[in-house]
Amino acid sequence: MIKNGFYISWFIRDIPRPEGGGGQSNCDWNLVLSKLESLHHEDGSVTLKYDNGKREYRKSLSAYAQNDHFFIVFNDRENGEPFRRVSFDENIPWSEYEMQGADWDARIIFTDYDLVYDVFKQFFDTLNVVSPRLYP
Repeated sequence: MIKNGFYISWFIRDIPRPEGGGGQSNCDWNLVLSKLESLHHEDGSVTLKYDNGKREYRKSLSAYAQNDHFFIVFNDRENGEPFRRVSFDENIPWSEYEMQGADWDARIIFTDYDLVYDVFKQFFDTLNVVSPRLYP
């Protein structure tokens, strides 16, 4: 059983292992922050999962990055059903943006690293993410 319920995994392109990729159970905020800072100007991803052994509390938050562009995916449960929220800006017109080898809706991509930090800190502290920049 994971002692504090948190598990972090990361892949940072062009940084050798173990710093550039791996995972760790029972992580603390300093490790999460270190991996997010590594992701800031690199390409890759950081995922923070929470699982206390009860299905209704399984959650994850992921940030994907390339060329100082990011998108966030938050997986949670509501009324026992899984749901997903993603970063989204309805003020951006629809277009495609290539990131990590795939074409994405440009409305989910953003350049504000502070949003990445804020949602990860909020998730680590509260197990929830409340942000008008995550949709739906």
